[in-house]
Amino acid sequence: MGKLRDHYLFHAGISCFFYLGYGAFTVILSMYCQDIGMSASEIAYIVSFAPLLSIITQPFFGYLADQWRSPKKVSILLMVATIICMFIFAISRHFWILLLTSGIAISFMNAVTPLTDRIGVSSPYQFGKIRLWGSIGYAIMAQISGLLYQYISPFSNFMAGILGALLMIVCIYMVSDPHIESTTKEVDQLSTKVVMKELLHNRPFMIFLLISLFYWGACSTNFNYLSLFIRSLGGTASQVGTYQLWATLFEIPVILATDYIIKKVSFRNIMIFAIVMAMINFAWYATLPSVDLIIYVFIFKGFSTVLLTMITVRLVMILVKEEYVSTAYGIQAMLGKGLGAMVFQLIGGRIIDHMSMSAFYWFLFAGVTLALMLTMFFRIPHHE
Repeated sequence: MGKLRDHYLFHAGISCFFYLGYGAFTVILSMYCQDIGMSASEIAYIVSFAPLLSIITQPFFGYLADQWRSPKKVSILLMVATIICMFIFAISRHFWILLLTSGIAISFMNAVTPLTDRIGVSSPYQFGKIRLWGSIGYAIMAQISGLLYQYISPFSNFMAGILGALLMIVCIYMVSDPHIESTTKEVDQLSTKVVMKELLHNRPFMIFLLISLFYWGACSTNFNYLSLFIRSLGGTASQVGTYQLWATLFEIPVILATDYIIKKVSFRNIMIFAIVMAMINFAWYATLPSVDLIIYVFIFKGFSTVLLTMITVRLVMILVKEEYVSTAYGIQAMLGKGLGAMVFQLIGGRIIDHMSMSAFYWFLFAGVTLALMLTMFFRIPHHE
């Protein structure tokens, strides 16, 4: 058992099975709610509740991981709770149960992401070669999810997600926690006040938080409404899966190239490029192209969200002290995929109901444009 611990396959398995389970639960979530009779407003509340919870769960569990000095233990705890919520969601049709269980499941998975990313970055292996397995797992499940949903049943799709989560727990158990250097203050003496004071006085980190708020708010909203967008243009569940399959497969070469890109290009310029790609993506969708043109114009996702995801964990580790990394990463994820996503989704749902899908995507375009403007003020204080 000792020889197997920290093997590359287990680090790769964490990423692969996590995103497999995440994809099974989220790719068709909006479509599933629509098919069981939920109105557009109810769907907006359901997909917005997870970001609302994430405002609490992501910084809290990041802080807990710093206190326990164990992102691994916190990740296992969160995934066990996620599996329970996914099962309850799969067997229920009641609005409030669906809202609570989906919200808890997704917010807990969002909280797990920065913790497992930190485990991966601290492993003996290149993070890019670990993270690419997440794209493979997600790509496979995205297509299978659409097929299971369309030709078998939504329940079978959710059970596939639970299986992925179980396998991920096994892989987490088989790896070691990242080593956290000792500091002049013991971790158990860190208080919320000390941590927040440190982060609030960190100007580059605060600007990065605002960039995350607008960028991930818009991109997370696009992710949650994409299945409804494709269906509104006459698409099917399997076509939603096909888009996610090709978009995610394209992420793999981007992930593999990230380590090389980071050595040649500054973090700030990578951020600018990623945000501009998102702007092009949303402007294109605002023209309401055909389903085929949506499916086969998949390069924007890889050039945008993946690049920013791959540099975020490294950037946070540069911007803040080591003992605050999990907390800072949790706060960053909370503002972007939590508060930002909640606000953008609630406003976006109303725009769809009262205006049009085209107006919805121009709204997302405006959001990432604000992120681009903030990036112009972003500077890393020391060497990258």
